[in-house]
Amino acid sequence: MTDRVLFIDDAQVRSMEGLQRRIHPGEKLEGNPVLRCDRAWESDQAMLGTVMKEEGVYRMWYGSGVGQHGDNKGRLWHMYAESDDGIEWRLPSLGQFIDPQGSMSNNVFLDPESRPHQYSNVMRTPHMGPGRRYTMVSFSGPGHHVRFSDDGLKWTEWSSEPVIPRFGDVGFYTYDERDQIFRGMVKRYLQVRGRRRRIQNRTVSADAYDWTLPLPAVVPDEIDDAWTHGDLDKASEIYGIPIFRYGSLLLGFVDILRTTDAMGTLGMNNQGVVDVQLISSRDGQTWERVGDRSRILEMGRRGEWDGGFIRSAKTFVEDGDELRLYYFAMDHPHGAQKKGDWKRAVGLARWQKDRLVGLRAADEEGELVTVPVPAGKQLHVNADTSRGQITAELLDEAGTVVPGFERDACLPFDGDALDHTITWRCLASKDNHDENLSVRLYLRNAEVFSLWFS
Repeated sequence: MTDRVLFIDDAQVRSMEGLQRRIHPGEKLEGNPVLRCDRAWESDQAMLGTVMKEEGVYRMWYGSGVGQHGDNKGRLWHMYAESDDGIEWRLPSLGQFIDPQGSMSNNVFLDPESRPHQYSNVMRTPHMGPGRRYTMVSFSGPGHHVRFSDDGLKWTEWSSEPVIPRFGDVGFYTYDERDQIFRGMVKRYLQVRGRRRRIQNRTVSADAYDWTLPLPAVVPDEIDDAWTHGDLDKASEIYGIPIFRYGSLLLGFVDILRTTDAMGTLGMNNQGVVDVQLISSRDGQTWERVGDRSRILEMGRRGEWDGGFIRSAKTFVEDGDELRLYYFAMDHPHGAQKKGDWKRAVGLARWQKDRLVGLRAADEEGELVTVPVPAGKQLHVNADTSRGQITAELLDEAGTVVPGFERDACLPFDGDALDHTITWRCLASKDNHDENLSVRLYLRNAEVFSLWFS
């Protein structure tokens, strides 16, 4: 099977007319949140880092404020949870650290003495050899540190010195198996249009401990600031970006902090809410904002547990035909002064495979032509045509329709399927699997999310 052609960006689109790119926010689980910090050794918060699925078991690494107690006040302890279905979670007793209650019957895998602060970025790295099947990078002032593990539970710090020094406390990391490289996004402050703001910087590494100098990747622009209408107390900042590989693309969930205290007069590190948007890249260097920048992950209504601040985990969990994204949220804005009980927990949002972004035609017919891609004997589409239809034809690299694969010979697709095989009436048997072909789709009241050959 060839790589799927995704329509999150225009890189594989030769031309299109009468189509609109639409962003589809994840559908939140009705029973959210799926994880609350309600044990004696936890506090009122869950800082989500990583969720992955291995050998049928969901594994979660997260932080909580055990360090709110005693001498460790303000420092996170990092914890571990497991689940069979990704919804009901259990906290295994790891027996590694003594909690404030004097017990080792807890799920703590790193304590404040290990200096972790935020976001346990856990990556599967079996290629690194014994003792390094898992790699974790997390911030511990004054920089970002790397640790290795064989089981994801018992960790060894590579060095007491940070591998990325002097960068901010928010950083997200991934191992890109396709390009065989570690990638990271780290926070730093920069003067942007007269204000000191958070931006995100890209960095890469071959081994997780020798990183390139982080360079600006995503900086708030005028579109981000449009909502302020020139109010000097308001501004947009790029708070963090979890990045990950998805097929031929690199994707990221951009945390846009919309602060209403840009001048810092409240003294609480800029108060405001967060919008989660989608970005994409083909090379990890140039990042594009997707579509109209609408939210890919919706914040809850005011007063709900996720109605004040929302951030995603570092990547999807792909479970069959479903994409699962776990997220950390709370009922108050970033930087808000504490009043009463705060609700901070972990929730779950879901998409069907490939259905984050689609190209849609309404009543007027739309047309899409892809760039030439390696072809096969069968053309598949992931599309919703339940109120309309899609027809297709194949073009050679010169743009000429391949005989037998004309639009008029195509059987219209008028359903909703994650994997529909396009067929032609002539049942043409042309062996086109060694060619590069373009696909032309005609859509009416339909939306396409991806296509591929097999």
